[in-house]
Amino acid sequence: MIQGAVQRVLVVDDEAPLLMTLVANLELEGFEVMEARSAEEALQLVGQHDFDAVLSDIRMPGMNGVELCRELRRLRAGVPVILMTAFTVDGLVREAVDEGALMVIPKPFPIEHLVRMLHGVMHRPVILVIDDDVDIAELTAAGLRAVGLQARAVHDGASAIEAFREGDIGVCVVDMVMPGLAGPDVIDRLRAIDPSVVVIAVSGYDVEEQFRRAAPAADQIMRKPIDPHDLLQVIAVARVRRSAKELR
Repeated sequence: MIQGAVQRVLVVDDEAPLLMTLVANLELEGFEVMEARSAEEALQLVGQHDFDAVLSDIRMPGMNGVELCRELRRLRAGVPVILMTAFTVDGLVREAVDEGALMVIPKPFPIEHLVRMLHGVMHRPVILVIDDDVDIAELTAAGLRAVGLQARAVHDGASAIEAFREGDIGVCVVDMVMPGLAGPDVIDRLRAIDPSVVVIAVSGYDVEEQFRRAAPAADQIMRKPIDPHDLLQVIAVARVRRSAKELR
């Protein structure tokens, strides 16, 4: 995406009134918007145009939003995908995130919430994994990239702060026990730079004091070993909650 360029969003929904409302509101917010009433039509448009993000309903006749997300990962790896649903179908939502959807938002939602999330995933799409265990850091980042997400790894707190200042990181997975800057200190510094960053605090050690220090500023706490699918789910939920919190 070129800095300063108008951002192009593809909106996919089989419900014509909602589709029209979303398109109109996003255009008022300054986005260039194209629309599709099915996943099949969306894939045709993706083959003809470049998009900065795709917003799609999950439940649609024919190919559903999860299947669309899978095809988008194959055709346009790295394009941010946000899925929306009026139904709570845990299995389908989990599958959507496993297929690379950045988040799943429940309908109805305030347009301001959607706009904030779109700006976040387009401008700050990278997940930064911060862990002094090089193998764990690199494997975690590789697992995130395998589902089409943008991820990098660094191995100490100072490198994390330097990487974060580049401005394209929206999520940080922070190990609690590292030489130099400990995890809670890294989180405090990240929050001082950008309070809206999503932070997942992790550790494989019995570090209750570190977790207590990190808890007020962390969006979620996880214990190692971390299942990659669980991490994807936690990040997706944390993104939605953080965006909503920033609007209050």
